[in-house]
Amino acid sequence: MKPTGSFIRFALGFLAFIGVSFAVTITLDKYASSQDSAQTAAVQSALSGSQ
Repeated sequence: MKPTGSFIRFALGFLAFIGVSFAVTITLDKYASSQDSAQTAAVQSALSGSQ
């Protein structure tokens, strides 16, 4: 394989890896944020119910 083709394959693989890592990070952040929101709502509901 030519060095240019080898570099292009490396670059595409690297960019795909970065893209997947970024997507997983965003997905996990959204999931954690939604969990935090649900927990905050539950705590506020419990506190307002006990007063």
